[in-house]
Amino acid sequence: MKNLKSVFTLVVLFATISMAKAQVNQNFFVGNWEVLVKGTPQGDVKMPMSFELKEDKIIGKITNPETKEVATMTSVEMKGEELHAAFSAGGYDLTMVIKKKDEEHFAGTLMDMIEVEGTRLK
Repeated sequence: MKNLKSVFTLVVLFATISMAKAQVNQNFFVGNWEVLVKGTPQGDVKMPMSFELKEDKIIGKITNPETKEVATMTSVEMKGEELHAAFSAGGYDLTMVIKKKDEEHFAGTLMDMIEVEGTRLK
């Protein structure tokens, strides 16, 4: 009985740590970002993005660099230490996967092939 109690306590501890780690990673992305998408057919493109928490869920917004129109991303989800986002731009449905690089930067890919870098705006 004592071993069962110890195992249960250990499982709860690991679950709590895992949830806390995911929360820290999600909070890292909250804020405004200047995102550089490298090597598109139109050349390098800067796209302002922002992420915010609403009811403990992360929401993303992207600004069209030409029209300045702001659109909400169709989905934003944390998977481990990566943020997976889906949005429409230029008539295409796009996906982006990004990961924390340091306290002020992230790096990742757009459509698993185009390099993406983000810098936190102050």
